[in-house]
Amino acid sequence: MPANLAIAVNPDLDYSVVTHPSTGKLIVASDLAGKLASTLSLPPDSPSFTHLQTVSGSSLVGTTYSHPLYPRVSPVLAGGDYITTDSGTGLVHTAPGHGQEDYLTGVKNGLELLSPVDDAGRFTAEAGERFEGMEVLGDGNTEVIKALGEAGALLKEEKYQHKYPYDWRTKKPTIFRATSQWFCSVEGFKDEAMEAIEKVEWVPKVGKNRIKSFVEGRSDWCISRQRR
Repeated sequence: MPANLAIAVNPDLDYSVVTHPSTGKLIVASDLAGKLASTLSLPPDSPSFTHLQTVSGSSLVGTTYSHPLYPRVSPVLAGGDYITTDSGTGLVHTAPGHGQEDYLTGVKNGLELLSPVDDAGRFTAEAGERFEGMEVLGDGNTEVIKALGEAGALLKEEKYQHKYPYDWRTKKPTIFRATSQWFCSVEGFKDEAMEAIEKVEWVPKVGKNRIKSFVEGRSDWCISRQRR
């Protein structure tokens, strides 16, 4: 959330402006309005939203919103086909500094690469004094949720099943960060590398074919690594 710089919508979807005494006005993909009302557990005496207006996703593109925790105004952008009506709201949090799809959307729309997380997985000063030094996957996450509640921007906190890559060594979720990298041009030493591969005793032997295919198919190779 501290790295949020945009909200992405699907231009081909319809969105509804709805309201309820307990939530105020909200924008949600029209096909997900009923599911959202159920998720938010609206009171039994008024279990659904009042529909105010329907707008196209394309008409939302180019509008702006205010971040609930920081004094910045960010754009609503056109996202890709990853924005569906299978779940959620049809509006997707976008942080170009954290995640491949978000990064590509950010590059396409000229967004900066804000990644307020250090090598140890803690929020940096860019996340603000309140969160600086906190672990993203620990107390930082808890404090961000608390701050959203204080700002009146948290409709509901909910645990749910989510497919996500885990680090094979620590068994903890990975944190995607856009960082500066070093690359070398394989074209400049490809022939020498292929000759050297033939002189190495590979254990297991299948490793030889694997590295040969890597070298043959690469023009550039990332030689920087981030491991903690």
